[in-house]
Amino acid sequence: MGACTCRLGTVDDIDAVFDLNQQLFAEKWSKKSLLDVMQSGFDLYVCESDKKIAAYILSQDILDEVHIMQVAVAPAYQRQGLAKTLSTQLIHDKQGYQLILLEVRASNLAAQALYSQLDFAEIGRRKGYYVPETKGGAREDAIVMQLSLHTP
Repeated sequence: MGACTCRLGTVDDIDAVFDLNQQLFAEKWSKKSLLDVMQSGFDLYVCESDKKIAAYILSQDILDEVHIMQVAVAPAYQRQGLAKTLSTQLIHDKQGYQLILLEVRASNLAAQALYSQLDFAEIGRRKGYYVPETKGGAREDAIVMQLSLHTP
C-alpha cells in the first residue's frame, strides 16, 4: 500500500464512497442520497492510496455547528491514523464554527477513544439509535460527542 494523501472530495468520488459505505455500515446510504447530500453542500474529505479512496469523512454545516455524518476507513487501511488525519483536517477547516457534533456506536470503543484524543466530550446518549449490525440483532445506543471550537 502506498502513502495516503487527503483532499476535499468531489462528486467524482461518489462511486468509491458508495462502495465503502455499503461495505462498512449497517445503515447503508443509496448512491443517490450520497450524491444529493454532496450537491446540497455537505463536505466530503477523502484519503487516497494508489488512486483508490481508502477513507472518507462526510459532514454537514448547520448554522454555527458542524455535524459529522460518517467516517469510513477501508479495512486494509484501518488502524493507520486515517480517521484521525481526516478528523484533524475537518477540525482545522471548521474553526469559524462553534462546535462539532457526532454520534458513535456505544460498542465502537476505538472511535470513542480517537474522538476523546481530539478533545471531543460525551454529552449524551441516544437509546436504540443505530440499526442492528447483524440480522436479528438489537438496536444499539449512540454516544453523542461534542467538540467546542471556541471557549465562551
